[in-house]
Amino acid sequence: MNKPDPLASDLDTLFIERERAQVTLDSIGDAVASTDFRGHVTYLNKAAEHMTGFSQEAAFGRPIDEVFRLVHAESRRTIDCPVTESIIENQKRSVDAPCLLARGENTLVPVDVSATPIHDRLGGVVGAVLVAHDVTAARELSDRLARLALYDHLTGLPNRTLFADRLDRAIGMAKRAGESFSLLYIDLDNFKEVNDRLGHQAGDQLLQIAADRLLRCVRDSDTVSRQGGDEFLALLINCSDVNASTLCAQKIVDTLSAPYLIDGAPLRLSATVGIALYPVDAAEARSLVRAADTAMYRAKCAGRGRYERFSAAESTNLGVSAETLLDLDHGRV
Repeated sequence: MNKPDPLASDLDTLFIERERAQVTLDSIGDAVASTDFRGHVTYLNKAAEHMTGFSQEAAFGRPIDEVFRLVHAESRRTIDCPVTESIIENQKRSVDAPCLLARGENTLVPVDVSATPIHDRLGGVVGAVLVAHDVTAARELSDRLARLALYDHLTGLPNRTLFADRLDRAIGMAKRAGESFSLLYIDLDNFKEVNDRLGHQAGDQLLQIAADRLLRCVRDSDTVSRQGGDEFLALLINCSDVNASTLCAQKIVDTLSAPYLIDGAPLRLSATVGIALYPVDAAEARSLVRAADTAMYRAKCAGRGRYERFSAAESTNLGVSAETLLDLDHGRV
């Protein structure tokens, strides 16, 4: 009777364990690659093949940086894989900066990447394992949440929070450079009556059209913000000339007064604009918004569908009655 071959039994066990490890690695969603002590690829799982565009055969023996080509998410500069650092320092290392994996010529995948050293039985470093996690969904969710926090959900324009930041930045830059700029306060005339008569859905359509028209009236470097309801602010950077700001205000009045097509029916609506200049009319954000608001209110009293420039005679009425810029929507102050 033949005795069992212990060597064959051990080989069978190793084969089974290897197959089990292979199936496990190929079933996970993260890209996994292993390297030798020089940082050359010895293994890719299925996710790594898909993520990098390399088959295991094509990647084998290549430097890990050639297979996992990482670039900075913002600067697009090349980032080294953490494998070499992990092997040299004998510690787990990660890419701290937001990075992208370059797949082919035109595809960039947002990833989190880390590397861990591989040890032999004596504790010596013989290579490293790299793990790359696709964070596309997480990045998209983060971007959406950030946009919701800074942009008006209806019009897509910057909201009060973002506009307040840009206004503060504009004041800081203008103060350092000794320059000036213009601020326009824009209000749609009789919008509430239209909204009540036709319904909120029609009112929302009207606001969206008005927002698109406003963007066409300014430069890319300017900022148009919806402050709430039917009120908008336009920050005109490097617009220090009174004539230039009044030309823009007149363009806005004319553009917003053109007929609107709501649910197939034409609708007419006018707009009123107030103009304030930094630092001539006010040197502080809240006061500047109030100056433009005051000029707009005077234009409404003069007949609506027009613009007015803030006058020095009104400066005593500015005060600081609102605690923050976010409270300065017309009708509240």
